Amino acid sequence: MSKVEYWHKWRFFELLDLLHQAEKLLENYKGGYSGEFLSAEEFHGSLLEEIDNIEFGNQHDLTNIAIWFAPTQQWDDFVGEEGLELGNKIYDIANQWYKSEKGYS
Repeated sequence: MSKVEYWHKWRFFELLDLLHQAEKLLENYKGGYSGEFLSAEEFHGSLLEEIDNIEFGNQHDLTNIAIWFAPTQQWDDFVGEEGLELGNKIYDIANQWYKSEKGYS
């Protein structure tokens, strides 16, 4: 299987598109607090950095994405109901990728 076929199988390109949508939505939020982030702005900056690392830095570790977008975690804390469906889609893909990389079924 080629690298591109592998990425399609694991919905990597779809994940990148969804992450860009999430970043655009998150830039509209201010303040708040969740876990390691003192504000939505701080979370937005970290999300942008993570997206860049994945997209341009050839990073395939999606641990942060899987954690941040897990139900009731940072994403939900900052965007709530408005981002629920988007967050769930991101989590589903990232968690599947994460489990595969860690050797879980």
